[in-house]
Amino acid sequence: MQQTTFRWSARLTAATLALVASAAWAEAPPPEVARSLLDGALAEIRAQGLEKAVKGFNAGGKWKQERAYLVAVQMDGTVLANSANGKLPGNNMLEARDANGRPFVKQAIQVARTSGSGQVDLRWGHPATRRLSDATMFVRRVPDQEVYLGTLVFK
Repeated sequence: MQQTTFRWSARLTAATLALVASAAWAEAPPPEVARSLLDGALAEIRAQGLEKAVKGFNAGGKWKQERAYLVAVQMDGTVLANSANGKLPGNNMLEARDANGRPFVKQAIQVARTSGSGQVDLRWGHPATRRLSDATMFVRRVPDQEVYLGTLVFK
């Protein structure tokens, strides 16, 4: 009886923690989600090489979540991968501006070149809702490449 009560209590605790975590995600995805995607993407590039990893990024899968997705962009603004929009790879987005007129690709390139990593705030179309939303792009330069990775996390 005592062991059954313990199992029930443990399941209830796990369910409560899962509910709290999902509620926190519903309010705003944590930066850890973005960092986790970036870390995973860098690991893929190290393991498979840039070209093969980019193909996987463009396939979506684990690289696209409900409120976050991955991009890989050359330092000249050419999109190599976009896990949320398969029409963007191959396009040059250097002059792209967000809904508030901010040149977010140029800003991301500047962050990647000067600091190696950082973040850029923007207002962009949310891939799930198709509405303009505030987002933060967490940026990290790919070592020994003229490429940065970005994870857009929608608020």
